[in-house]
Amino acid sequence: MDAPTVAIVWSWFFARAMRLQIPPAAPLILGIVTWLFYAADRILDGLRPEHPEQLRERHLFQARHRGRFLLAAILLSAFSIWMMFHRMYRRTLTDDLFLSIFALLYFSIVHLASNFVRARKEQWLPKELAVGAIFGAATAIPAWSRLGVISNITRAWLVEAVVLFGLLCWINCVAIEKWEAGNRGTGSVHISTRWAAQHLAEIAVGLGAMSVAAAWLAPTQGLMALYLASLFSSGLLLGLDRRRSQFSPLTLRIAADAALLTPVAFLPILR
Repeated sequence: MDAPTVAIVWSWFFARAMRLQIPPAAPLILGIVTWLFYAADRILDGLRPEHPEQLRERHLFQARHRGRFLLAAILLSAFSIWMMFHRMYRRTLTDDLFLSIFALLYFSIVHLASNFVRARKEQWLPKELAVGAIFGAATAIPAWSRLGVISNITRAWLVEAVVLFGLLCWINCVAIEKWEAGNRGTGSVHISTRWAAQHLAEIAVGLGAMSVAAAWLAPTQGLMALYLASLFSSGLLLGLDRRRSQFSPLTLRIAADAALLTPVAFLPILR
């Protein structure tokens, strides 16, 4: 439930930062679809593992309870489809479907394509970067679809915020890969991920500096709060990396996702 929770919190945060009101159904559907993608990804990873030594407890857990997860996925899929066509804003549905095409294409390449195609995929689009880009864009769609239609606020403001959040999601994935790899190293991952893992502290500091500058120049109080949340998240990831030897990989993974829940601290500002 970590990734769906982060998606729900940030989708609401993006909307409030842009002075928009979104119905509860929008983040709820996003959370359900996020859960479905993550559950399917882990189940398929456990079915035909190319590198069994890289499977984590989350993969093994879902493999042991595959039948229950499939039943839950079927029920949630039916519920989310009904919600999409009866409760979702039409423009949001269109944007979501457009993004889903790219997400499903990438998902198919990862799990259904030949070994040759998968190997080529890793050369031009590393997993951590792809997840960060798709996840960041998906969380912003409820706000994006309403800007320019029921709001006069420019979309450029939202684009800047989403890019920063996408980078934050990217280093979150890189940090988890680095911490879970441990003594094995990151030799089996993309070269960009290995580089980012080696320079995680510098990247986190750089994102923090970008967040400070963006908060200083933010045109609205909501956007300032958004950038400050990004600053705190990058600082928490930096702190976890510095103290990674004191925690287990599972604790670090949970803490890494919890570090992305900093928007909760700004609820009083955005009410």
